[in-house]
Amino acid sequence: MAVCTMATMHAAVHHHHHPLLHVPPLPRYRSRVVVRGTAGTTAAAVTSEPDTFSNAFWDYNLLFRSQRTETPDPVQLRVVEGAIPADFPAGTYYLAGPGMFSDDHGSIVHPLDGHGYLRSFRFHPDHGVHYSARYVETAAKSEEKGDGASWKFTHRGPFSVLQGGHRVGNVKVMKNVANTSVLWWGGRLLCLWEGGMPYELDPNTLETIGPFDLLGLADEAAAAQGRVAGRQRQRRPWLVEAGLDVATRLLRPILSGVFSMPPKRLLAHYKVDPKRNRLLMVACNAEDMLLPRANFTFYEFDAGFGLVQKREFVLPAHLMIHDWAFTDSHYVVLGNRIKLDIPGSALAMTGIYPMIGALQLDPSKETTPIYLLPRSTEAVASGRDWTVPVEAPAQMWSMHVGNAFQEDLGRGGLNIRLHMSACSYEWFHFHRMFGYNWKNKKLDPTFMNAPKGKELLPRLVQVNKCLV
Repeated sequence: MAVCTMATMHAAVHHHHHPLLHVPPLPRYRSRVVVRGTAGTTAAAVTSEPDTFSNAFWDYNLLFRSQRTETPDPVQLRVVEGAIPADFPAGTYYLAGPGMFSDDHGSIVHPLDGHGYLRSFRFHPDHGVHYSARYVETAAKSEEKGDGASWKFTHRGPFSVLQGGHRVGNVKVMKNVANTSVLWWGGRLLCLWEGGMPYELDPNTLETIGPFDLLGLADEAAAAQGRVAGRQRQRRPWLVEAGLDVATRLLRPILSGVFSMPPKRLLAHYKVDPKRNRLLMVACNAEDMLLPRANFTFYEFDAGFGLVQKREFVLPAHLMIHDWAFTDSHYVVLGNRIKLDIPGSALAMTGIYPMIGALQLDPSKETTPIYLLPRSTEAVASGRDWTVPVEAPAQMWSMHVGNAFQEDLGRGGLNIRLHMSACSYEWFHFHRMFGYNWKNKKLDPTFMNAPKGKELLPRLVQVNKCLV
């Protein structure tokens, strides 16, 4: 039985790399099917009406409407248009995303802080499609819902402000909601989140089995097998490095002890190398968000979650990454430059401001850094200075990768091509992501738009780099 996985918020399909769709310019047009009937006859007419800001607002809020019920027992779906192809393969399609945005005490959270809601669509050649859906029973979900009928948000999460709960002094920032992506690998079904351990679920019943300590498993295997490649870094002036080392030692106990942040945060975007049949994942250090030093640890697993390779890199930059890519010989990191917002940090620590307000974009350079980190032993031996990024000639906030691949130019030369979704720094804003306006408790898609032309909106970008 085939299994396909997809994340609603990231449109990443398991086993394939597809270009991403980006936002079309306004005005859009909405199609509406109107059915009219007379005695003995039925006719269907399709009309179109121009989209308006009002329609966009309500469509957006319907998209992020809280799911108050679960469907643990599969129900058969009825095809209302078209037909399932006769040769459509049997299997299960899993869909992950946030499901709960508003509680019963007046709080509305950012979509990225919504509790993970997993759906499955089971395709049977003779029995159609059966649907089921359940929440991922994370520790945060158990606390905020438990066995009762009422929801009460107690965790701030990284992006939200609680209106009806404990605000001032609330240090419950790391709200692992397992809502970002879903992975089927090695006979396990995992829901991932940007910053914590994946949760394992039963692939048939969607019941939560519990956290799956993938990083702990990998680090133990690396220590036992001696598979860790040497930690690679660029040495800056010793005084700078010494200062960063001291800051790291001071921050780690605060981040872990007060805010319950794990020492390493696993990124929710995974990759599959079909040529080698490997699962690729990457983790960052908790303190990277606050310091101008980025630590990346790449893990490669075989079909049974056995560790095949682990490589560590340290970059002398203050970066935030969400998605990444790989080729046969390199890991590709899309670097978004950030810096600490001191006034925002003070407000965020009090709980009356989103924790993400501690950061701001760093527009000091008019380029976008793309790091090509050596994956293969040949790339390591090439002697290329991987700490120097490829500077794409535009200032863009990179969000997702559509595809990346390399072409052999002969005589040791490579051409690496990357397709990514990116937007202008003038459009992107930490306080406006997904149109979340925490001050008036609204989700408004127009709230995140810059008052300028559509050239600032997310779009597909191609970057080429020749390595000789």
